Amino acid sequence: MTTTGPDKPEYTNRLINSNSPYLLSHAHNPVDWYEWGEDALQKAKTEDKPIFLSIGYAACHWCHVMERESFESEEIAELLNEHFVSIKVDREQRPDLDQIYMSFTTAMTGSGGWPMSVFLTPDLKPFFAGTYFPPQDAYGRPGFKSVLEQITQVYREDRERVLASADMIFEQVNDRLKRGGRTGTLTADTITKAAEAILGGVDETFGGIGQAPKFPHALEQALFLRQYQKTGDLSYLKAANGALRAMARGGIYDHLGGGFARYSVDRQWLVPHFEKMLYDNALLVPVYAQAYRVTKDEFYLQVVTQTLDFILREMTEPGGGHYSAIDADSEGVEGKFYTWEKREIEDIVGDDAELFCRYFNVTDKGNFEGRNILHVTSESDRMRNEMDEQRLDDLLARSRMELMTKRDARVRPLTDDKILSSWSGLTLRALSIGYQVTMQDRYLKQAVTTASFIRDTMYVDGKLVHAYREGKASEGEFLEDYAYLVWGLLELYQSDPSKDNTQWLLWARELTDRAVELFADEQTNFYLRPEGQSDLIMRPKDETDASLPAPGSIMIDNLLVLARLTGQNQYEEKAQQALRTLSGAMERFAAGMTSALLALDRMLSDKIEMVVVGTGDERSEMLRQIYRVGAGNRLVAISRDGNETAVPLFQGRTVDNDGAVAYVCRNNTCQLPAETTEKLKEQLAEL
Repeated sequence: MTTTGPDKPEYTNRLINSNSPYLLSHAHNPVDWYEWGEDALQKAKTEDKPIFLSIGYAACHWCHVMERESFESEEIAELLNEHFVSIKVDREQRPDLDQIYMSFTTAMTGSGGWPMSVFLTPDLKPFFAGTYFPPQDAYGRPGFKSVLEQITQVYREDRERVLASADMIFEQVNDRLKRGGRTGTLTADTITKAAEAILGGVDETFGGIGQAPKFPHALEQALFLRQYQKTGDLSYLKAANGALRAMARGGIYDHLGGGFARYSVDRQWLVPHFEKMLYDNALLVPVYAQAYRVTKDEFYLQVVTQTLDFILREMTEPGGGHYSAIDADSEGVEGKFYTWEKREIEDIVGDDAELFCRYFNVTDKGNFEGRNILHVTSESDRMRNEMDEQRLDDLLARSRMELMTKRDARVRPLTDDKILSSWSGLTLRALSIGYQVTMQDRYLKQAVTTASFIRDTMYVDGKLVHAYREGKASEGEFLEDYAYLVWGLLELYQSDPSKDNTQWLLWARELTDRAVELFADEQTNFYLRPEGQSDLIMRPKDETDASLPAPGSIMIDNLLVLARLTGQNQYEEKAQQALRTLSGAMERFAAGMTSALLALDRMLSDKIEMVVVGTGDERSEMLRQIYRVGAGNRLVAISRDGNETAVPLFQGRTVDNDGAVAYVCRNNTCQLPAETTEKLKEQLAEL
């Protein structure tokens, strides 16, 4: 559809009615885009046209580049509109489609990424795939225009060969995905061997895993900390410390506003891909919190606080939901919002600029396209030894505040303001754990607000809505929503000291029961979608971790926690069965199975429960001590009077006065009730 007149775009297509900011950013392309749905799929069948499927997301830099270069081109749009049915998908709204077609893309090309560009037959089977294409032949890659012309010709002149090729590709990939691997044993040796294998990929010079580009690998760092606690092997602590400190000192961390960018393009963690994803920050907060519990290093606590404050300030909507991402680009330039010229800092900070620039390694030349990415190095450490540390911190804090004020006045990158139940669940967990290690009420208050928002807005007729924006909700149920939200609710239950905290446990149990019913088969294999989805060529299942943890593995961990909190053994039986199906993969593909390994560790480790009953300041101080204990698999139950029948841990544990009492239990054996914080500290020290 074309619109004319002053201040009106020349083109408007069907995406204008979407609730996805990514799709909306393509709503004025001359391409006759469809959303994935019956209209588009039926059109392809009726007109016997191949489907061009383009999958991306709002904070994807190269998605924006391809949109500007190709999808705004009238010449390319004419080819697409005449010969194809063009479908645009937000991968964050349809993780099932993303998983299915990424499997084919990587199988056909050897790699994957976004934007994902897949060509399908009318029966949805891929026959050609790629990622970013330049508009014309360049960089040794075919141009998108050439690809469209060649596919059009082949489909018109040799259609039967295309269909046969698509059938063959589908059968090969489908067979590989369906083929069950051999099972292994559920022993601690599996975890040890896997952790050693992952440890072998650590960059001992610059920290982290692998070379460039370098990703945070939050779950792997959590596994290293867990292994250090269990074995005392300092190599695991060294690996975790090396990564966590390097990231928080490098350019991947926002030294003004807090929070982490998606990844570093270099080995040194200096130059980030500047997009900020909600899930990265939500996954990193718990591991930094655990690093603080293990090491008692206040640096980690500072990272937790700054990252959560960034989420509250920039990724939280007034009702309590959490935005999905912040773009890398502003004014069409990657990183412009976050980088500085030295003279800018001198003008803003004034007399303090020399020290600030020295501390954050700011130079006239810059370190990123003539501008500066703030980062901390050994030179910064020398400054701490040369001058009064408190004076330096006060100067830096004052300068950061002045620069933040100036930065906030810049043109901001696009915020993908859709709200996902799954990522909000990860954030709920981060807020709850952040509260535990800081005891800052703002984090607990927001955690309760987040959980209440999801329940009131995104939980409709007993079903979780996957995506929500401006009153528009998506359709369909996804395993990741149930798995990640339950993960967060179980942590909120262990954090909320209010008289109504049992509601979070009961809701988590309700969601888990539905998830098992919808997504698990008889062998407790977890699938991403319920059975019988008519618009999918296969039922997707993803057992390995990628940018997000495998939701099935997180659900296994949830089952184990629920079994201990509720006393319902069927949850543990389901978890054990699910882990058996993954045992072979844990032995063979350690690097992709970290969340499953952590669930297995929970199943095999000592069962530690800490029960606190009572009210008042004594109870608060007891909880403060409990929350700072590094025991990785400990569970906490809180009650005012011990009368919660839903949690067997409270049976026979009541308090008659205004005081508080704590019980520390390991493997179903409890120490004597601790009626003072000092006595509790003695018992915790023995752990």
